Amino acid sequence: MTKNKTPLTVKHRIGYALGDFGGCMTFSLMSAFMTRYYVNVALMDTAVIAAMTLIWKICDAVFNPIIGSMLDRSFSKTGGKRDKFRPWILRVSPMLVICAILVFTAPGWVDGAARLVVAFVSYLMYEVFYAIHNISLGGLISAMATNDAERAELSSARGIGGSMGIVIPQMAFPAIISLFESRPALGYGMGVTLCACIGFVCCLGCYFFTEERNASTQKSAAAPIKVTDILEVFQKNRAFVALCLHGLLSGILMSVGGALGTYMYADVLGSLALMSVGSMLGMPVNLFFMSLVPKASRKLGMEKVLRLSLLMGCGLYVLLFSLHILTSINVWVHIGLNAIAAGISGLSNMMQWGMLSEAIEYNEYLTGKRTEGSINGTFNMLRRLGQGLGSSFGVAMLGIIGYNAAASVQTAGTILGIKVLCLLFPAVCALGSWIVFRFVWNITPELREKMAQKRAAM
Repeated sequence: MTKNKTPLTVKHRIGYALGDFGGCMTFSLMSAFMTRYYVNVALMDTAVIAAMTLIWKICDAVFNPIIGSMLDRSFSKTGGKRDKFRPWILRVSPMLVICAILVFTAPGWVDGAARLVVAFVSYLMYEVFYAIHNISLGGLISAMATNDAERAELSSARGIGGSMGIVIPQMAFPAIISLFESRPALGYGMGVTLCACIGFVCCLGCYFFTEERNASTQKSAAAPIKVTDILEVFQKNRAFVALCLHGLLSGILMSVGGALGTYMYADVLGSLALMSVGSMLGMPVNLFFMSLVPKASRKLGMEKVLRLSLLMGCGLYVLLFSLHILTSINVWVHIGLNAIAAGISGLSNMMQWGMLSEAIEYNEYLTGKRTEGSINGTFNMLRRLGQGLGSSFGVAMLGIIGYNAAASVQTAGTILGIKVLCLLFPAVCALGSWIVFRFVWNITPELREKMAQKRAAM
């Protein structure tokens, strides 16, 4: 296992991008289409789904730090004789395929209470394996990058890969469902199988194209690792606390938008097929903004670019909501502004991984320990807890605003509620994240210089 001897190559960046591409090929379906599958195809009650979603995310939140600690302790036992994160990506890839297919098919095999049990177990299994994949991928950036410039490059690569992994299913899945409009269960089953298999191939590419080349990761195997080490991180690492708060807010934002995005297109704009068009037009917008991040980060710093993107995204969402309230907005104006707002505010989800890697370096500077697994697991715990709260909140709000799955046209109050949840609520969450990075994040250029000097001395 070569460390710090080969440069960060295009192959490395492509491989790292493929990791999030592959994971998001199925995760995107869970965020955007699972609620609609349960409500409109499996005919499950929204209150039951909301309760199940909250339980899922609480379980997932508990699993994440345990899994992260497991990765650290497992690597410590090997004495650094093998890679820390890449083997886990390989191990869980086939399980993501199997579990994703079960989520969108298994509830249709049974009726009554058994349907709830099957739905609950199949998705919980998916959450466990996706957590292992995501924590491993998050830790991999620290194991690959050796300086801030490489972290920015890999963050950009992951953002581009993740964006494509989200957008492509959102383009393809509605089209596949529309082809099987008379047999929706078959459409969901075929769509998830196709996306899951593509994701599996991409995860294999991540394993074979990446390399753990940071010597600090290998040296960390010699340090004793305890589960309680994460408590010291919260006590001393203010930058990590900021990231956790942001992860909570971004998870809420992502899940509310994911759970209700289909309703914005189907019930407000009048066509679920428009979601495919919006995703297709949004992808080049996302890629354009993401391509600017490495250069902008080298000039301004990642945290300044992140704060600016959050403020701009917040403003654009407020503008779009105002247009919906004040005018009869053209559907293409909505699609264009929504793509720009989502693309700009979504940069924070890309850059957070590079900043998390920096928080790991800062933690090593403070404590002398490098626990990428535990830190990534705990960060994912907060993100997933936010996603759980957001998903549960979004599904519960469907009932509160009076959504009727049997109605061909929703009431004016329901339409207004969907607009508030899909446009104004993301603006509030983006503003909250801006406040966190403005007043809690504490890694300054001077502190970075001290961290670099200590690493050089070691």
